[in-house]
Amino acid sequence: MTRHQSAATMKTSLFTAAAVLCVRQALAQFATAAMMRFQCSQLVIERLDPLVNPGMLQSTHVHQIVGGNSFNATMTPVDYDPAEKSTCTTCSFSEDFSNYWTANMYFRAKNGSYKRVPQMVNLGLKGSQGVTVYYIPPYDGKTKVTAFKPV
Repeated sequence: MTRHQSAATMKTSLFTAAAVLCVRQALAQFATAAMMRFQCSQLVIERLDPLVNPGMLQSTHVHQIVGGNSFNATMTPVDYDPAEKSTCTTCSFSEDFSNYWTANMYFRAKNGSYKRVPQMVNLGLKGSQGVTVYYIPPYDGKTKVTAFKPV
C-alpha cells in the first residue's frame, strides 16, 4: 500500500466515523423530542365552557370545540370522562375521543360588525376548520405531565 492509498483510506474511515456519529446524534435527538401531532376538525362552535362555567348552558364566551361527540355543558371535570362517553371523534387520530376547545377570535370591521376568524389546522394536515393537537413529552425525560386540578 502506498502512502497516497493509506491517506485515502484514513480519510474514508474518518468520513465514515463522522457520518455514523451524526446519524446517532440525530436519532438520539429525535428520540428525546418525539411528539405526536394530528388534526381535529370542528365539532361545534358554542357558548359552552364546562370547566369555567360547569352546568351553564350559556357561557360568557364562545369556543370552537373539536374531538369526541359527547361534549356538553353538564360534563363535570371529575365525574365525566368524554373519552369513555364518546362514540366518534372529529380527530384524524381515531382512538382519541378527548375534547379540545379554544376561544374564538373576532375581527371588528370599521362599521362595528364582527366576523369570526376561522381556525385552521397546520399546513399538510387535512381538516375542516379545526386545530392541530400536539402531544410532546418532557424534554428532560423526568418531568411528569399532569392535567390541571379541577376547581
